[in-house]
Amino acid sequence: MQTSINKEYVIHKWINPNTIEKRRYQDDIASRAVLRNTLVVIPTGLGKTSIAAVVCANRLQKDMTKKIMFLAPTKPLVDQHRNTFEKIMKIGSSELKTVTGTDPPSTRALLYNKADVVFSTPQTVANDLKNGMLNFKEFSLLIVDEAHRSVGNYAYVFVADQYMKMAKDPLILALTASPGSNKQKIDEIKKKLFIEHVEIKDRDDEDVRPYVQKQSQAFIHVELIQELRNISSELSRYRNSIIEMLMSWKIIHFSKISKVDLLKLQAQLARSKSGSSLAAMSYIAEILKIDHALILAETQTVYALRNYLTSLQEEKSKAAQRLIKSSAFEKAIEITHRLDEYNIEHPKVMKLKDIIRNEMYRERKVIIFAQYRDTINKLVKELREVEKAKPVGFFGQAKKAGKGLSQKEQIEILNEFKLGFYNILVCTSIGEEGLDIAETDTVIFYEPIPSEIRKIQRAGRTARTKAGKVLVMMTKGTRDEAFYWSGYHKENKMKSILQRMKSEQSDNNG
Repeated sequence: MQTSINKEYVIHKWINPNTIEKRRYQDDIASRAVLRNTLVVIPTGLGKTSIAAVVCANRLQKDMTKKIMFLAPTKPLVDQHRNTFEKIMKIGSSELKTVTGTDPPSTRALLYNKADVVFSTPQTVANDLKNGMLNFKEFSLLIVDEAHRSVGNYAYVFVADQYMKMAKDPLILALTASPGSNKQKIDEIKKKLFIEHVEIKDRDDEDVRPYVQKQSQAFIHVELIQELRNISSELSRYRNSIIEMLMSWKIIHFSKISKVDLLKLQAQLARSKSGSSLAAMSYIAEILKIDHALILAETQTVYALRNYLTSLQEEKSKAAQRLIKSSAFEKAIEITHRLDEYNIEHPKVMKLKDIIRNEMYRERKVIIFAQYRDTINKLVKELREVEKAKPVGFFGQAKKAGKGLSQKEQIEILNEFKLGFYNILVCTSIGEEGLDIAETDTVIFYEPIPSEIRKIQRAGRTARTKAGKVLVMMTKGTRDEAFYWSGYHKENKMKSILQRMKSEQSDNNG
């Protein structure tokens, strides 16, 4: 590898001085990644982009007539990588091109032709490959960010296949903080991206430890108020009656059935198209609606629950009409309206305000993750009442009742968060993956999540350059606890799989 280190910075003819700090683990990974297709699994904040830049520099040094393709799943993340490379690489900004679906085809063709490094989303590149607008024969490196998405029919899979077929001297560098807890999924990622070697690092590795900041974790438990317990009890009793009926029809075989299994069952019934199947599908749809109401009642806000129950009254489906005519629904909406009338909220809301008062007293920056936009809107409104708190909602572009944020608005909010106009970012899952969000002191999970990948990404938003903490809010005796333990076991399983892979590779290398 033709990279030398001096005064704690990487020195390379394609890398600007004093832009990449010398870190032995990064240099070791990059030195091996230039030799074969590599999947790099490394915690958030430990320099995946720096590794990509060094590998990119070496490919350009090997053949400066060839191009580089850097893919990321969203346009804001694509823009972020392009801006980082502009600072790091000795490549003119005019040769670093962002290509998106919003560019007309003639412009995209021109950008591909002129660029030394192309930054794009996999969907755009896949479409242009299919249309014959792009040929990979002039590309010497494909960088795949958030590589855990490379399963099933996701566009990364098609792009990687075409790249390996077209490129004369192909090399793939795949990057992720969390590939998942399923060995089959990890093997699928490796197969779909033609991975020959896996580099795995964690926070406890000796060469990583000097660069890892302390990250504490704590749980904040709350007791569900009696009124919300009554709603949960009424809806659960009605739900169980539907389950028992479907069991008597031999449609469902177990009283405990997950949302995933219900959706699979619905898809199976849809294929049969018989009268009894259609009836069963309608009852399953009713169960799913009840489950959503239960999640809102037990783990979210009265505001979100009231909005959802009100929206059900406007639905015309048989499932919704049956549900709103039930005594369980009538009691649920009666209690919800009463709570709303007296400004009584879910106990998590009051507890969160107490936490934020403490954080603001210490002048901390905070990210709060929550699942639902109605919850986010309510939390922003409530937190504005806390002294020194300057909260802002941050969510995706999907226009839902006019609540979507454009990419321009997203970038503006992130910049204003960095500059201190806001000190609390209340966001959906869009804040989990990749985006360049300012260093935060505290990350709060408004609810636990069952996904180990998303849990790791959320927690990775703090303790990057200084110590940080993660707080997980849980309502006792509710789905919160089930989701927490699901995520906990999946994360431990993923760590075990990765540790085993590391050991096997060490044995093979030895």
